[in-house]
Amino acid sequence: MNNSQARRNLIARQSGEHRHEHAQVLFGWRGRMDCRFDDTAGRLASGNAALVPASAGHLYEGLNDHSELLVIDVSLADPYIASLESACGLSLGETLFQRPEIVSLDADSLPLLDFAAAQLKHGTDQGSPLVSCQLVSLFMTQLCQLYLSGTPQPACRTRLDAAELNRFIDQRLDTPPGNAAMAQAMNLSESHFYHLCQRQFGVTPQQYLMNRRLQHARTLLLESRMPLAALALEVGFADASSFSRAFKNRFNETPGRTRQLHQGLG
Repeated sequence: MNNSQARRNLIARQSGEHRHEHAQVLFGWRGRMDCRFDDTAGRLASGNAALVPASAGHLYEGLNDHSELLVIDVSLADPYIASLESACGLSLGETLFQRPEIVSLDADSLPLLDFAAAQLKHGTDQGSPLVSCQLVSLFMTQLCQLYLSGTPQPACRTRLDAAELNRFIDQRLDTPPGNAAMAQAMNLSESHFYHLCQRQFGVTPQQYLMNRRLQHARTLLLESRMPLAALALEVGFADASSFSRAFKNRFNETPGRTRQLHQGLG
């Protein structure tokens, strides 16, 4: 491919793996799509973009029936791209496309997405070469300007905010959330959230959630006279017996014994 092009790509709920000999910019436009590379992953939605170097394999999964991307296929052999590199003093292969990355766009870039989508058509007939050239010029110039200003920030987290995660869990102890709900609260794909939780805390998300529930239960045991059946419901267990089993497995003593030893209650 010698010429860069702009196009729309309706992903919907499809999933698969892509690898191209040319670089790409994948702009989230409508809906959401999970995107995973070898060393990073994240969720594409309006306001995010994935910078994909040539030959970088990536897995994708559309999460809505209307998930759709705006795609810029970038040929580094394109004379326009060479002129842009010269004007900006950048080598795109060593800057924007040095490695796969998901970045956040600035607010001024967002209206351009709707403009581009209106200019392009669905399907294989993406509009005139002139429109494609216009949009490639518009978006690649914008990305270079953002790069030079330091504006585009990585949108893919490398660490979880434990305080934010704990607040989300603590507000739902009586109805413990699943992995998907916790990942969405952290604005991450479920697979990336799972990976970060294991790497950062050494446990799966559900193990982390259970530990948080049981720690809260122990605090209630020590600081209140709440009956065990009510306490079990407070931290999301169906009954006192299932709560007691989980508590003993975690703390090596029953809830009643913990209360008796530390409160002197009989």
